[in-house]
Amino acid sequence: MSQKHLSISRIERRRSTGNTELLEFQTGVNLLVGPPNAGKTKWLQTLDFLFGDTGGNPYEADEETDLADKYDAASVYLKIGDDEFAVERRWQEAGARSKVFVDGDGKSGQEFQHWLMGKLDIPILHFPKGNPMSGQTWPELSFRMLLRHIYRQQRFWSDLADKQPEREQHACLLQFLGLAEAIYTEDYGTLIQLRIDLGKLVARKEQYSETLNDVARDILADPGMTVSITSASLVAAHERLSEEVTGLRERRIEILERSSNSEIAPEFRGHLNKLGERRATLLTGLERSREELKKAQERTEEMKRYQQQLSDELSRIQRAEDAGAVISDIRISHCPACDQTVKSVSAKSDNCFLCHQHLPSEPVVEGLGKVRLRFERDRLKGELDEVESLVGLLSKDVTRFSAEIFRNEEELRSVERELEPSRQAVSAVSQEEISAIDVKLGEAIERERQLGRVGAAVDLGKGLDAKIEALEKKIAPLKKSVDSLSNSLDYDAAADMLENGMNDYLNSLNLHRPGSWRHSGISVDLTKSGFNFRVGRRRWQSALGGTDSLYFLMAYHYGLLSLSNKLDCHYPGLSIIDVPGEFSGEAIADKENFIVQPFVELMKQDDFASVQLIITGAAFENLDGAKFQRMTEIYLS
Repeated sequence: MSQKHLSISRIERRRSTGNTELLEFQTGVNLLVGPPNAGKTKWLQTLDFLFGDTGGNPYEADEETDLADKYDAASVYLKIGDDEFAVERRWQEAGARSKVFVDGDGKSGQEFQHWLMGKLDIPILHFPKGNPMSGQTWPELSFRMLLRHIYRQQRFWSDLADKQPEREQHACLLQFLGLAEAIYTEDYGTLIQLRIDLGKLVARKEQYSETLNDVARDILADPGMTVSITSASLVAAHERLSEEVTGLRERRIEILERSSNSEIAPEFRGHLNKLGERRATLLTGLERSREELKKAQERTEEMKRYQQQLSDELSRIQRAEDAGAVISDIRISHCPACDQTVKSVSAKSDNCFLCHQHLPSEPVVEGLGKVRLRFERDRLKGELDEVESLVGLLSKDVTRFSAEIFRNEEELRSVERELEPSRQAVSAVSQEEISAIDVKLGEAIERERQLGRVGAAVDLGKGLDAKIEALEKKIAPLKKSVDSLSNSLDYDAAADMLENGMNDYLNSLNLHRPGSWRHSGISVDLTKSGFNFRVGRRRWQSALGGTDSLYFLMAYHYGLLSLSNKLDCHYPGLSIIDVPGEFSGEAIADKENFIVQPFVELMKQDDFASVQLIITGAAFENLDGAKFQRMTEIYLS
């Protein structure tokens, strides 16, 4: 077998008075027998709490009872394989209410779950609780979830595991059948996340492309982009606009030259050309001089700040020299460590009275500080003189560049005045044509700018395409690996194991009481994404009435227990069933024997020697091979 079996050796409850109550069990079938209100269900509630329930005590759901105050602790002795462990809960002890103590070692609820799963060799997995592509975090498939199928509470007899979502039930079935670890792999989780990311990118790309096409067509109004914006259409549009701009500029020059030739006398054209050349030279010189002036001004400000820093530092050095002259004669009177008065204990006058080291023959030490201060002062004065000289040179450059700019601006204004009459004469003739061309030229240039912006946006779309392609490259090998592993699983064979166990139980019922099960056999459909239990062709809930549903759910527990000896399955070999006193209004006391008999026969087999069933009832009688725990005291509120 691939995992160890779990069984209960003993349950204890400690009263607040210190007395202890206990129940002892063995492997095989254990019957808790007693009339209603004999405390059978309370013992099983205690056991459920010991298996890591997160509540404050095992009886908090029963607000009308005082059991939580009557008892202050409980323990169970678990046998896992060949080892036995003591598990304890102490709900009255401060700081211990939320802990589970295993052999005295306190654990949190999750730590206990992990410990128990590890001891049972059941892998800890995460599974999608809803649609795997929903983006929700995958919860852990915990032992508490599995316990819903192992422990059938008296109040829950309407589903495989009442109030448990179908996705969670499916994950538990896959775990019991040994399929979950091959389905809910780390690669599968990574694949789902990558697919979610890919879906987001594809949706973003589609929305982006649609928005870009709508906006760009309105902005550009290019005849070559009436359907969709593409890189090729952008290049073609850019070439058309470049040709249009070049043509407009050539047309503008042509009109100006024609107007100039018609309105300006030939003898003045050479002079006007020289004025134009001079104007261009002045504009270039002005731009260069302004840049040089800006650099000189910035450098001057930087040097002035440095000059101020040097002046401040020199002032500090001078203050230090003045302070040294004042305090040089002050001697040490108190210890710098303990602040006590220093007394001379040296008998030799040529030793320091504080550190007792030999003093030099010449007063070298006294002059060292003055020398260092003088050196630093001279260095700062030298740097300060150098900076002052540099500031003076930079100030001259600022003055020179300012004067040069002033002269060039004056000369430029003079040239502009000379050119103005000829400009007016030319513009009077060609103003209308030139204005129309300038408008078209401005529109074309603006469309060129817009094309550049749209091109940048298309490049962003290419970036999305690259990200999508990169994700698809990551998804492909993962999908191949996950699909290969999933396709290698035999879901039908796994479902058949559970199906056969359930039908074996129903056959045994009819053997011990003919006609108990009058329906068709149970079929189990199991896939990677879901499951169905059918009776004939109908889902079991719609096909069965009250008592038949009881038989079906008993068959379910029998089927799970029958997995205990199957290789690679992860059912822990324990079932706890709290049978209701009435089921759908029909008393079942007279039916108890034959619904348990198939379990007794199953556990007589050698492969099921370490498997355990704990089941409650009111009137079990004459069941050979079962251990009876009779409870006779009635508890009434």
